[in-house]
Amino acid sequence: MRKLNLVQVGLGFWGQDWAEEILPNAAEVEVVGYVDPAPEALAALQRRIGVPAERCFASLAEALAATGAEAVLGTLRTAHHFPVVREALLADRHVIVEKPFTPTLEEAAELVRLAEARGLLLMVSQNYRFYPASIAAAELVAGRTLGRPLAVAIDFRRYAPGEGYRYYDIPDPLLADMSIHHFDLMRMVLGLEPVEVSCRTWNPPESPFTAHPGGAATIEFEQGVVVSYRASWLSRGPATPWGGEWAMDFAEGAATWACRGSKGARLASERLAIQRLDGPVEPRELVMFPEHDRAGTIAAFARAVLSGTVPPRFSSGRDNVGSLALVEACRLSAARGGCAVQLDELLPPGFGGREGGER
Repeated sequence: MRKLNLVQVGLGFWGQDWAEEILPNAAEVEVVGYVDPAPEALAALQRRIGVPAERCFASLAEALAATGAEAVLGTLRTAHHFPVVREALLADRHVIVEKPFTPTLEEAAELVRLAEARGLLLMVSQNYRFYPASIAAAELVAGRTLGRPLAVAIDFRRYAPGEGYRYYDIPDPLLADMSIHHFDLMRMVLGLEPVEVSCRTWNPPESPFTAHPGGAATIEFEQGVVVSYRASWLSRGPATPWGGEWAMDFAEGAATWACRGSKGARLASERLAIQRLDGPVEPRELVMFPEHDRAGTIAAFARAVLSGTVPPRFSSGRDNVGSLALVEACRLSAARGGCAVQLDELLPPGFGGREGGER
């Protein structure tokens, strides 16, 4: 079976994790080059996983010229996504990039249009889409097992200082770095787009964060579905799974589910149960497939490039603009003291609703 030849760009903490934990086990990918402008990052990679020096490069241009790779994986800090992805697309390479996609919606839209104009695949690694419970929840909604969805309540609680969290200085540690996962899951699971958002965020006096690590939002989706979302990076209470705890009301019953456990036991938190009106709680058996989390995103990307067929729930760049817009709407609402923000205020031309996005 032919493998996808790929160059990885960005070897900071998270990039090293990709290189060490994910890519060696990606059966459909062959990493032919690693890129980072910092010599110490390349040296660390060589020590940790034995990468030959001839496969390490200081620039993307050097790596592509030397390897002829078909695709690029971007694992840099968000501030550097736009120039690297743009360079890769202009070199006619398919791209998968870590979330958040780009710092701004305008940059995201520009990259999507560039990829489409050149016939290239552009994917954002929204890894929470690749879990048994989140996929089962999306299928539950799509199949109308309990009728149409009415309302959703989501709670996310973790204590960052105890998690080894190291990004205390980034501009938006909750909404842009963490909640983007939950916002993206809302869109995937409901199969609907957000219409209006009201959001407040806060930062306690004893917080190690520069920006706000706590927030709450009310999000109205198409068809009148309302999502109540509460999240905290400084919760002292019982921690939720990383995907949050979901309670969903339907016309004919209710469902609860959660996904993504802690490192070393990522599938341990997978659960989904339904309850029909006046009926008992019915736990659902989930299919525990091996390619979950980031292994799922890189496998989906490789298969899409190699086969030319985009699978269901694929987080294309165009689709991901909707999730990025939800982040921006929450940030804008919080800046306005919680005043409602219409998503149409923010979406770039040609990106409204589900137009052109894979579902």
